[in-house]
Amino acid sequence: MKSNESNFIKRLQSGKEDALDYIVDRYLPLIKSVVQQVLRPIQREELVGECVNDVFLSVWQNAKKFRGGDENGFKNWICAVAKYKAIDYYRKEVKNHEFASEFLENRSISESMEVDVGDTVNDLLNQLDPIDRKIFIMKYLLGFSSEETAEQLSLSKSAIDNRIYRGKKKLRHNGRVLYEGRI
Repeated sequence: MKSNESNFIKRLQSGKEDALDYIVDRYLPLIKSVVQQVLRPIQREELVGECVNDVFLSVWQNAKKFRGGDENGFKNWICAVAKYKAIDYYRKEVKNHEFASEFLENRSISESMEVDVGDTVNDLLNQLDPIDRKIFIMKYLLGFSSEETAEQLSLSKSAIDNRIYRGKKKLRHNGRVLYEGRI
């Protein structure tokens, strides 16, 4: 039996994959529109796609919670799921952006993080050039990808990767010297 407009809700709640295919085919434009409305200020298309995927995953995992019964009720429910999932993504992205902005200001690491990262780590990071220090903080402390770091700092991805490679090499050397008691 294949899912159609009269049986897709029951089939989805029973865990039938063809029901998920049916709702993706039927509701993808609507869900994408809802998500884009919420995430438009962020201007990251890949975030919209990720959020839409999470919406369908959430619908799949929580299908038994839907109690509406008819197609109109389902449409409203799936739009509500999309809206709240997109709001979660928006909040997370704004929070990450604000946190990253604090780091990019001219502050020391300990002032920005309010966490003691240790004198050795501070000493090593302070041996890097200011731009390399920002790259390492964004990449390894904030979890930015090379692409996101490149975009934030107006550099190419290959420039970021090269600076990371050279910075790691420098830190390895300086770390050994520090460990051996030469500094």
